Amino acid sequence: MHFYILSVLLFGALLANELPADSFPCMHSDRTDAYDKFLYKHVRSDAPQSLDQNKWQAFIKKIKTCNRRVQSFIPHNQKQPVENICSSGGKTFSNQRDLCVSKQEFNFTTVSVNNNCIVTRVISETKYLLLACNEIRGRCLPVHFEPNNNNSGPDNNMPDCGKT
Repeated sequence: MHFYILSVLLFGALLANELPADSFPCMHSDRTDAYDKFLYKHVRSDAPQSLDQNKWQAFIKKIKTCNRRVQSFIPHNQKQPVENICSSGGKTFSNQRDLCVSKQEFNFTTVSVNNNCIVTRVISETKYLLLACNEIRGRCLPVHFEPNNNNSGPDNNMPDCGKT
């Protein structure tokens, strides 16, 4: 009996070391600035409202994000629905369980930038959002925007984000 208990405990300890630290959404994070960085990169009130490459060129230079080749911007008026993806507005993503997928599609702008900080493409997209969410100061908030190339939607059999 002792051997069985010891084996189970040893297996559990080995398994715990194999799982990534953020193996499910809304794990606690001490990176209290992660949400603010997410907003700075993706949800800005000063982002251009058009697909005009010249306006986006000036904007990308102004915010000094030339080093990011592909950048996605969600309209600022969608800030609350984007936050909600990390709770009742999103489902745990079945393909990668540390992400949340929105229950609805969002409109956003994707900007491509070359090595010389020249905007080469600006497109409007409508997709389900994939976000990494962390618990920061007691709230589950988005901290990373993940591309959703296949526009994978939510699996209703998965739990809402923020529920473990």
